[in-house]
Amino acid sequence: MEEKLNETATQEDLQLLDSIYKENKDKDSVMIYLQKIQSEMGYVPQYAIKYLAGKTKASESHMFGVITFYSQFSTKPVGKNIIKICSGTACHVGGSKQLVKKLKSMLKVDDENPTTEDRFFTVQNVACLGCCALAPAMMVNDKVYGSLTLEKMKDIIDTYIKDAENEDM
Repeated sequence: MEEKLNETATQEDLQLLDSIYKENKDKDSVMIYLQKIQSEMGYVPQYAIKYLAGKTKASESHMFGVITFYSQFSTKPVGKNIIKICSGTACHVGGSKQLVKKLKSMLKVDDENPTTEDRFFTVQNVACLGCCALAPAMMVNDKVYGSLTLEKMKDIIDTYIKDAENEDM
């Protein structure tokens, strides 16, 4: 995380932040600013927090509190595809702990650095996906996959990789 704290804004970044601020300055809600930044940049960098603190009445610590409270925000860049692995009771009993361990190993990510180097995948552990009947389950972006096995999980990941390769052709 230290490298992201020292990240500096480009001129384009500052222009984007200015435009987000100008579009929403009458709404007086930190959430709106943070959601727009997360949506546009894929994460909320430290320099964006400093920028907003300078423009609004909200302090950096308040904004950081909001960012760390809500799982929709990230202070690190996230991948194009967000993989959420359920660790709820039904999924845990179904072996999700071993599956997530294998998935992280396969993608060469860990809890500290959950995003692949190419920013194609980000792996997140979540408390519950709300689909216990499908346990163990994971969600990739907005699609739920259930009754996971190691082989099924590998096939799902391979499908996303192959689809991306086909798009590039």
